[in-house]
Amino acid sequence: MKFTVALPDLQKALQKVLPAIPAKSTIPVLEHLHAELDGSELTFTATDQEITISLAITVVGDKDGSLLIPARQFNDLVKELGSSGSIEVDGNPKTQIITIRTPTGSYEMKSLDADEFPSIPPFPDAQTAQIRKEDMMRMANKTVFAVSTEEYRPSMTGVFFQFHKDNVTAVATDGFRLSRVVVQANGAQFPESLEAIVPSRAVDLLRKLDNNVDMAISRTHARFSVGSMTITTRIIDEKYPPYQNVIPSDNDKTLIVDQREMLSAIKRVSLFANTNTKHVRFRIEASSMSVHSEDEDSGGKGTENIPCEFTSGAFEVGFNYRFLEEAIKNITTEDDPDLNVKMTFSSPIRAVLITPAAGDDSLLMLVMPVKI
Repeated sequence: MKFTVALPDLQKALQKVLPAIPAKSTIPVLEHLHAELDGSELTFTATDQEITISLAITVVGDKDGSLLIPARQFNDLVKELGSSGSIEVDGNPKTQIITIRTPTGSYEMKSLDADEFPSIPPFPDAQTAQIRKEDMMRMANKTVFAVSTEEYRPSMTGVFFQFHKDNVTAVATDGFRLSRVVVQANGAQFPESLEAIVPSRAVDLLRKLDNNVDMAISRTHARFSVGSMTITTRIIDEKYPPYQNVIPSDNDKTLIVDQREMLSAIKRVSLFANTNTKHVRFRIEASSMSVHSEDEDSGGKGTENIPCEFTSGAFEVGFNYRFLEEAIKNITTEDDPDLNVKMTFSSPIRAVLITPAAGDDSLLMLVMPVKI
């Protein structure tokens, strides 16, 4: 196999496929990139056997073939070669030596037999859906933060996708907070009653896209085709918890507050919160809200007052500031042009609902309070 490739194209491709390379593996072949040249199309594939990423780029092909390239070593070299110009890659399948030539140097690294690379899982009887890139990025960005990292609750370590013909719902929860996003089909037609839990690692890769997404779901895998890139992942074979049951319907106290002012107050006051509990207390009145934290161990404390609108009498509630901050950050000008946040409460110990104040019900978040 022999080809010449522009460095900027190669660097962008490696950035996209390297997330599927394990940091360390007992299986040496997984620490390699599968490279296959067919004419002027070079396809890189990387896998850790849970996630597989394939990406095709255009090169100047000289000799077709395939080989396995040491991923980290190759990427480190390419990064150090600068961001302009091109390089020649020449792989000898007999000696399993890869030679990389630049205008100023020559490098060699050992390859492996391409036949040792794991095969990409087939997709028999998969159901498919076409999703706009804006909608997929919205679902990914507004759910991944709420996914659980606890391995003993595997169903919560992914994002739950529910298709209902004219819309798709994406949900994530870790038991302390929840985020639900609903996206409309916009003229397309989604599958009816299709569900899958997609690992958060795969969803995180969909937070920045440059093309629309073809999503396919089989009994065991999900596949996301984005332009010349394909992301394939095992789905989590668990039943997702009945998240609808924890969304309160009787929160009768409504708070409207500016997202920027609240985030700024939380960031400053949280500097004085206990580093273990991360507790911050809110005292809310008709037109103002006090944000307070203190650490008995260090003796530090901080308080800020910001304007608000509140429909009830004086009310106190406490939160893990990190959970509340991450939720509020997800309300953007796309959700509310004025960046106002609506929070509804029933009692200091029951879940608070967080939505854009503009009334966009396609985004709903929930955070559990803490005892104060």
